[in-house]
Amino acid sequence: MPLRRLAREAWEVPRDLLLGRYPEFVTGGPLARGDVPVFVFHSLEPESFERKLRHLSENGYVALSAEEYFRVLVGAGAAPERGVVLTFDDGRGSLWSVGFPLMRRYGTKGIVFLVPGSTRSRPGPPAPTWEEVEAGRIPAEEVRRGETEEGSFLSWEEIDVLSRSGLFDFQSHTLFHARVHAGPALAGFVTPARRRGYAALDVPLIRDGDRDLRGEEIPLGTPVLESAPRTSEVLRFLEDPAVRRGCVEAVNAEGGAAFFQRRGWEARLRRLLGRRAIAGRRETPAEREAAIRTELAESKRLIEERTDKPVIHLAYPWHASGPTARRLSLDVGYRTAFGGKVAGVPITRAGGDLQHIARIGEDYLELLPGRGRVDLSTVLYRKWSRRLRARA
Repeated sequence: MPLRRLAREAWEVPRDLLLGRYPEFVTGGPLARGDVPVFVFHSLEPESFERKLRHLSENGYVALSAEEYFRVLVGAGAAPERGVVLTFDDGRGSLWSVGFPLMRRYGTKGIVFLVPGSTRSRPGPPAPTWEEVEAGRIPAEEVRRGETEEGSFLSWEEIDVLSRSGLFDFQSHTLFHARVHAGPALAGFVTPARRRGYAALDVPLIRDGDRDLRGEEIPLGTPVLESAPRTSEVLRFLEDPAVRRGCVEAVNAEGGAAFFQRRGWEARLRRLLGRRAIAGRRETPAEREAAIRTELAESKRLIEERTDKPVIHLAYPWHASGPTARRLSLDVGYRTAFGGKVAGVPITRAGGDLQHIARIGEDYLELLPGRGRVDLSTVLYRKWSRRLRARA
């Protein structure tokens, strides 16, 4: 993680405390009766995730299903004492290998916001789980490295098992979790690392003829321009395909993936691109509307077909939604939309805005009142230690 980003994120917690984006319990206060905090997870680490589930279990917290939480929000049912909601974005592979065995052990429910465009079928024996590690049948590393390459996301076969378990509700995180170019400014190039796993979700779509290429499909060396989430209001910048031709050809001619192991590879690609303005055009508002509608409607349709259950809840990628996306989400049949932290709304209550449901990160779960509660300084120390290790 670049130092500039680390510095920016160091200010995140104090800023959000000042803006009222954290519930009172985060700074040692109580959890008000009837309040149901919503936590968001991504990848799951066995020891950390079990510690959080144990904290919930030992202190009488109840994790709600999507239907139970929706009834609370619309006033059709009272919130249980110490109710919480656990949400999982992207449908990552560790939900199977780590999440499923531990949530089954603790009888905990969760809502998974799935990216069906990144979901594949993988017939055959199921992937190993943390239960097998605990039983001594496989080494821990075999599960820890499971969220790589092919196992980055849940398979449809795993989703079927999880859905039928009754512990997981599968809802929408849009079809492709897509980003699009927002303008002609160069931001980087497609490297081997950017085409793998979750990193591919951060690479903007590249138009190739009459279709869009996604992260893992995009040729190495393709210039990446400034970008924004597809569900934002930005009008996509469609660059002239000739812009990327020289860079892609050079990478192919000089070893493909090996090209990026040489010193100065980025400077070489920048020289090939030259200083001339990057040509292209803006999409029309009608094109933007059609693309966002597809992201929302196709995701809903595919998940419903696979799980045979209604999909009425949406989580916007990067918590980004423009007026067009918000209008279309209601039009195609979503009843709620989950975001991130919301200024002045630390917890969405019954009668609140169903299109901006507030969530906070999993790091803060152990700040919930009860035995074994930790303080904010401990949480922040763990969080920053993890980020610094990832940067090393």
